[in-house]
Amino acid sequence: MRILLVQPEWQSKGIGFRLAAMPEPLGLEMVAAAAPGHEYRILDMRLDGDLAAALRGFQPDVVAVTALTPEVYAAQDVLRQAKEFDKGIFTVVGGHHVSLLPGDFHQSYVDAIALGEGELVFPHLIEQLCNGRDLRKVPGIVWRESDGRFVRNAAGPSALDMDALPLPRWDLTAKYRPEYFFLFDKPDTSVATGRGCPYRCSFCSVWVFYGGKTRQMSARRVVDEVAQVATDHITFVDDNFLMNRKREEAIADLIKAEGIRKRFSMECRTDSIVKHPDLLAKWVDIGLYAVLLGLEGSDETLRNVNKKNTAKVNDEAIRILHDNGVIIWGAFIADPDWTEDDFKRLREYVDSREITHTQFTVLTPLPGSQLWRQKRAELLTEDYGCYDCLHAVVPTRLPREEFYKQFAGLYRPKVLGPYFDLVRAGKLTIEDCKRGKEMLDAMARWEMYLPNDPVLGNGRKMERQGRPARK
Repeated sequence: MRILLVQPEWQSKGIGFRLAAMPEPLGLEMVAAAAPGHEYRILDMRLDGDLAAALRGFQPDVVAVTALTPEVYAAQDVLRQAKEFDKGIFTVVGGHHVSLLPGDFHQSYVDAIALGEGELVFPHLIEQLCNGRDLRKVPGIVWRESDGRFVRNAAGPSALDMDALPLPRWDLTAKYRPEYFFLFDKPDTSVATGRGCPYRCSFCSVWVFYGGKTRQMSARRVVDEVAQVATDHITFVDDNFLMNRKREEAIADLIKAEGIRKRFSMECRTDSIVKHPDLLAKWVDIGLYAVLLGLEGSDETLRNVNKKNTAKVNDEAIRILHDNGVIIWGAFIADPDWTEDDFKRLREYVDSREITHTQFTVLTPLPGSQLWRQKRAELLTEDYGCYDCLHAVVPTRLPREEFYKQFAGLYRPKVLGPYFDLVRAGKLTIEDCKRGKEMLDAMARWEMYLPNDPVLGNGRKMERQGRPARK
């Protein structure tokens, strides 16, 4: 069969995290590897938006698309266009959002919805499409009957052997590889060595998607994949890479013993760093140069999102990272209920800790998360385009324009000395600094947030019992 896998485009123009990173569509590379024996093509519409040309040139039997919450409408458009091109194309959607809210894709142009991890579902689906098309035999899908009704099958096995996973189909994204990046490293390769998270942050839907379970590859399996990566830079995309000290220590030892020379970045929790500073030093020795941390800035914010961590621990982790010469990419949440003083305190915190690489997000009740269930009555919109973590989808304490002015102002660094220190240390180039300033300047334009705001912009308002939602 000819199978077209599509990464949709959804990014708001002018602002967004695309300015700081654009990872490869790893999920699509993995499902292609999990169901071999077919002809695949990946269309990354973030870089190549001509779906019509791909449909004409490839003539697929199956079109499959992935969807996070802000990508829902873009994914729907892909599936709709596929059916308009050829009604005989089998259309399927998977990913985090649709697994938690499959009803959003109960549409006439959707043939099947894959729930959960694609490697557990996609091979069975493709097998049935090849051998009789009896979708009742495919576990873990919702599928459309001939009369238009959607039927939900029983779930299949939930135990995924991480070591048995094949290598991602990097060949399918080879033409896009030069454009995938993390911070200032381009090209980049994403490596996922584990799935799930044992923590229960209220804003996060990832642990909900995985049913609260965590699984990890063995050290040997991780290094086997790392050794095959062609790019100089690797980003570990696990939610908390340093979760298992013995495993991560074994990975580092194997990388060093086998003479693998790469530059690494990763996401982890600050308490993991504080508990095992020697482990961090070992990773620095083999090429770790940057770490993404959810810092939040204060004990109050950490408590409000159930982070199970403290500002004191965060400060100690920051010290350890600075001492080891590791660039900190600090992630911070701005609550819609904040005042000007709250924004001022966060700005002062970032400057005082010399966090040079920053990511600020608006606390957003993402569908499926605990926060979403808690805030349902306060939501101002059902427009998923607003759920990009850059817009307030609940009422703000400040007037909304003022809220965005304060939020955008977080992206204006006032202390420049730490950037010059990174240049002198060889961690950044002057060109990196220029590009970084361009990114920050773009994110600091407060008026760019207004068009997609659910109240001030064009987002669809929410109505309850015939009355507009409160603003």
